[in-house]
Amino acid sequence: MKRWTIALLALGALAVTVATLEAQRQRGRGKGEGRGRGAGMGASMVGLLGQKSVQDELKLSEDQLKKLGELREKQRGSFGELRNLDREARRKKMEEMRAENEKALADVLKPEQLKRLKQISLQVGGASAFADPKVADELKLTSEQKDKIQSIQQESRQSLRGLFQGGGDREEARKKFAEARKSANEKAMAVLTPEQQSKWKEMTGEPFKGEIRFGGGQGGRGRRNR
Repeated sequence: MKRWTIALLALGALAVTVATLEAQRQRGRGKGEGRGRGAGMGASMVGLLGQKSVQDELKLSEDQLKKLGELREKQRGSFGELRNLDREARRKKMEEMRAENEKALADVLKPEQLKRLKQISLQVGGASAFADPKVADELKLTSEQKDKIQSIQQESRQSLRGLFQGGGDREEARKKFAEARKSANEKAMAVLTPEQQSKWKEMTGEPFKGEIRFGGGQGGRGRRNR
């Protein structure tokens, strides 16, 4: 359950990222369902707001930081309720949580802050964000494109399985992970039409150059978002 929860809170169940797998490796617990559609952008945005670099990018006030901290605590409590639910009940609950998170964020953040947060969330998620129904609809992905992108993501996950397990050179593992993720994103982007690629650039905005930290909190190691 911890493995699945960290995936959702950090970068969303959509994003197969270094942050997710490294946090999972350090927790070393369970084999939950950290993949698939998950709670979507709503959950990933709440998690990203715990990142100092994102807070600085959005120029959050002390009052906003306090309210967002309370929201993250509430979300952590809500995830505990999912433990004993079956898959369908869990999916519905996660959709409810997603809607609640999006409403709460809209109440706390200014419109321009929320817009930028969504852009950062998509950038961090990369092509795996295409699995989000709202993103897919906005890009007007066809069924064939969705299938191709899903296959690319599945192949990527297969190749990365066990990368951070069993010890070994962690830096080398991170390097391989980053390379594999970049390759998967490039392949998925190639599935899009020129018009869809242009729309994606519009949706993601200016590149976020802040550091996303994982595994050890604000004092832990991190990576630059590129």
